Amino acid sequence: MAQPKNDINPQLVYLDPFLVDRARIALGKSQKEVVHQAARGKRTADDSMLDFRTFQRTLRGEGLFPGSALLVAQALERDILDLLAPWDPRYLTPKEPRGPLMGEPEWETVGYREQGRLAPNGLYYIVCRMRHRHTANRFGRGKFYHLGFVPTAKREAMRHQLNRHADVCARIGVHSQLAMNHSSTPVADGWWVIDDWVAEQTLADHLESGTWPHEKLPRLLFEIAAGLDALHKHQIILRELAPARVLISDTDGRAVLTDFELAKLLDGSPSVSGDWPEDEFRAPEVDGGDVAVSADLYSFGRLALKCIAATPPDYGRLPVVWGQAGIPKGVAKLLTDCLEPIPDRRPSGLSVLLPELKRWAQKAAGLKA
Repeated sequence: MAQPKNDINPQLVYLDPFLVDRARIALGKSQKEVVHQAARGKRTADDSMLDFRTFQRTLRGEGLFPGSALLVAQALERDILDLLAPWDPRYLTPKEPRGPLMGEPEWETVGYREQGRLAPNGLYYIVCRMRHRHTANRFGRGKFYHLGFVPTAKREAMRHQLNRHADVCARIGVHSQLAMNHSSTPVADGWWVIDDWVAEQTLADHLESGTWPHEKLPRLLFEIAAGLDALHKHQIILRELAPARVLISDTDGRAVLTDFELAKLLDGSPSVSGDWPEDEFRAPEVDGGDVAVSADLYSFGRLALKCIAATPPDYGRLPVVWGQAGIPKGVAKLLTDCLEPIPDRRPSGLSVLLPELKRWAQKAAGLKA
């Protein structure tokens, strides 16, 4: 997926690749059919024409001349303003959630973290940095779900999906290793979910520059496991634990789990899952829908391995890899068990793993166990 451009040319128009392709799919047309439709349209004021190569530039997030961008929108039967990318200077910030007093907006958007994400349940959202309008130095991590193409009746049916992250946060309450939610609010063109601001970067962002420092590994794994344990004690299975869903705090470096949109509630609540795309961190059985807490342990093992090895080693070399990272033998054995493809062969829960991780983290910090 294309990323926001740093060298924005104000003379060009930038369309969101996801929204463009979604509109194309809604019409049941191929990319070539869209181009053919545009070619049959009227020429614009700057005499622009659309060819296949130009349309491909749109899907890469590159800028187009205004006339070409208009032809794309017309071929897709959309208003061009509804297709603008967040990094286009003309992009209209989504409507903000209303505060409790006189309907005044409580939060404002001050920047975008990325272009956007498509969750396995088909929801598309953009992660934003928010600022509280009435409290100085208070920031939030906002997720705006773009529902401009979704009929109103269908939005009502999706309410439990849109509110799942906030539901999970409310069940847990305040926990240092889990996101704290402020609001989950429908608006005219979408849905806002706003959490407390924790960090600019996720664990995945940190791992792009290399493996996690070995001396910091005990604390990281213990804190992630503590967050998982809190979820499990409330009968919640994350199902999507991965480096991209672990924030590393800007202030104290702690690990904070977030993005609970696909979490499974074991109380019989409606499922929020859809078609699961391939994910190296997701347990194999998640695709089938019947999961237990052991699914999160598999993801935890995969995440631990990613922190110390850019390329996953063969299963037989795991003891060597754990040893090279300075992981104690007891912890290493449990992490290896977590990676068993058959759920029944994994640890049944965190009751054994968490104490071992805690002792390791305390020893690394120079504290008495």
